[in-house]
Amino acid sequence: MLPLVLLVLAAPPKAAAAPAKPLLPSKAAVFVSSPDEGAAAKAETELTQALEGNNVPLVDVAGEFPVPAPDDGGAKLMAAAKQLYDDLDYEGAAAKWSEALEFYVKNPDAADSKSVADTHFFVAVLAIQNGGKSQAKKAQEEFARALLFNPDLTCDPQVYGNDVKKAFDKALSDVNGRSTAKLAIDSSPAGAEIALRGKKMGQTPFSEGATVPTGRHLVTLTKPGYGQVGVFVDVSKDGGNVKPELKPAAGYAEVRDGATNAVGKGVGQKGALPANAKKLGEVVKARFLVMSDGTTAEVWDVETGNRVAGLSLSSEELSVTGKKIADFIAKPGNAAVASARKSGGDDTPGVSEEPGAMGPVYKQWWFWTAVGVVAVGAGTAVGVAAANNSGPRPFNVVLGLP
Repeated sequence: MLPLVLLVLAAPPKAAAAPAKPLLPSKAAVFVSSPDEGAAAKAETELTQALEGNNVPLVDVAGEFPVPAPDDGGAKLMAAAKQLYDDLDYEGAAAKWSEALEFYVKNPDAADSKSVADTHFFVAVLAIQNGGKSQAKKAQEEFARALLFNPDLTCDPQVYGNDVKKAFDKALSDVNGRSTAKLAIDSSPAGAEIALRGKKMGQTPFSEGATVPTGRHLVTLTKPGYGQVGVFVDVSKDGGNVKPELKPAAGYAEVRDGATNAVGKGVGQKGALPANAKKLGEVVKARFLVMSDGTTAEVWDVETGNRVAGLSLSSEELSVTGKKIADFIAKPGNAAVASARKSGGDDTPGVSEEPGAMGPVYKQWWFWTAVGVVAVGAGTAVGVAAANNSGPRPFNVVLGLP
């Protein structure tokens, strides 16, 4: 009777997997860079809007690169002035309104048209209430300044006396009768949202100019990743222009420089993504970079190195481009998980090594170090023997020795 031999292998231990780097958030960051800064800013805005229309999750630039909030000193002075006014302390209120106005003149970055208009309005009201008819001319001038900043301002006759309403109406007639001129608005960098006379006017560069009555106006500019900028500008019959420099949030200037470098080295090129693409994605916390040179666009998956290229930015095809990018981001394929053993350089994702992922089990190192043998049956010897002779020799599996 043949001896019964049973070879029992110990369960192979799981390979000690290298700690995987966490994947980047499945968000997209949009960068358009070209020599024509204004055109690039416009294209970046339109491309961003096309992605938003296709529900692509985008990086919140303002949230990732916050800037200090504007000084609220003016708002506090206005609140104190209103309280004094409600308490019928008109002299105290007039002093606080004047302080608020002075604050905004010195700190235009913290100002907005409606708040500045309100300060002029109440300085005018209190000039009449504290000084009577002798202050009517000053009040009219202050009302006119208020209406230049906020043309929607009104004077309720049920709240204010006839003398106040009369001065206001004269100021309104004066402003409506003024000649108008063009105010050209730009910024460095371009692409800032413009607020003028209490309304949004579009983005810089606004070279065709906004048509405004002659006089002093406040231009407020905002752009994600940059601090708010305010500029008082006096518009004459010959017009006016402003082009302030926006101050970037900490680290954001370096991001834009890195994106410009990546666009120049990667858009339209074949082969691997630029060396700094993965690092750029890590900084902005986005797995996908939508990059453009102002003519065509690409979407890069910095985790896998995959891309979709040759996407048009023309107005006729922009919606199609947005859809293609959205489809790629929704189903980009399996990302390679970075591990201690990489297949390339720092920007080349490696593949984690899993038991069974490298061919037959008997060809893997952990099989030979973990194998165990148990003998079952009378007169049967089973073992794993290694030669004791000098010199390296392979392990031998010995079965059924008599």
